[in-house]
Formats: sequence, C-alpha cells, structure tokens
Amino acid sequence: MNRIARMWRTLVPPRGSVARPSDRLQGGLLALVVLLALVALPAAASVGSETFARQQAQSAQELAERTLVTATLLADGPEINVNSRTGSLGGGAPTDATWVLPDGTRRVGQVVADEGTLKGHRLDVWVDRDGNPVDPPLSSAAVVIDAAGVGLGLWLAALILLAVAYRLSVFSLDRFRYARWQQEWFADQDRKTRS
Repeated sequence: MNRIARMWRTLVPPRGSVARPSDRLQGGLLALVVLLALVALPAAASVGSETFARQQAQSAQELAERTLVTATLLADGPEINVNSRTGSLGGGAPTDATWVLPDGTRRVGQVVADEGTLKGHRLDVWVDRDGNPVDPPLSSAAVVIDAAGVGLGLWLAALILLAVAYRLSVFSLDRFRYARWQQEWFADQDRKTRS
C-alpha cells in the first residue's frame, strides 16, 4: 500500500507540497510509461492475433497436403546408445521402410526410426502428396501456443523497455537533483562564511 501511495504522490503531488519541477516531470514520465504500457497491450494482442490467423492457415494447408500413413521398417533402427554423462538415449536415425499411400501405391524410402526399433516395427509417418516423408503438420495447440507466446512476449518486451527507460530517466533526474542540492549547499556555505 505504501508503494502505491508513493506512486500516487509522484503522479499528483499534493497542494502546498515542496515538489520541484523535476518531481512533477518524474510524475509525468510515470504517467506516460503507464499509458504506453496500456497502449502496448492491444498492439501486442493484435500481433498475436495476426500470428494465430497466419499459422492457422498454414496448419490447414499442411493438413490438406499431408497424409498420415503407417510405415513398416525393412531394417533394424539404430542401436541403443546411452550417453554416459547424462544417462539419456540418443535420437533416431534414417532407416529403410515401406508404406502404402492412400491411392494404394507402395513406396520404399527412409524414415526416422527410434533407437532399438527392430525390423518389422510399424510407425506412423506423415507424407506429402508425392508420398515423401515430411514433418508433421502444425497442430492447433501449437498455433495457439505460438500466437499467445508472440503476443505475450512482445508485450513483456515493451514493458521491460519502458521500465528501463523510466529507470534511466529517474536516474538522470536524481543526478540533476543531487547536483542542484550540492550547488545550493555550497552557495549556502559560501553565504555563511561571508557573513
């Protein structure tokens, strides 16, 4: 509560206060930063919305152009390789396989098989219209997560930028105030020594 009251007094110094012009400037800067942060929110949401629409169209196009088929391995997948440092398994590797396209055509090629898979193992593979293995299409969940991440990330970046700019401004104003206080103190000391 104390911090909110102090922020309010910075924005609107009370009547009869000893607020200097630099204090009023700092209050105006704070009001501007808050206003810009509020304006940045719908701007970031708009960018997130555009990202969502663009990626949703991409997802629909990829779903229309790609088909999920079941491939059967014609050879064993890569051997199991455990990393002695982390204890984790390695990734997959290209392995010969065969699959049937929706039109009944049988294809032979390479698909990525996990370590330790054996000949005859069946796995789902996405293929393009020519029957070549491709990456899975962009999912609806990924579209939502990407759009939210872009919008939120952009807004947070704007907030960080505004906070840094405000803190630098306050730092400059404080240095200016300290310099003025020092000048006034020296002038007062000089006046006292002359008296």
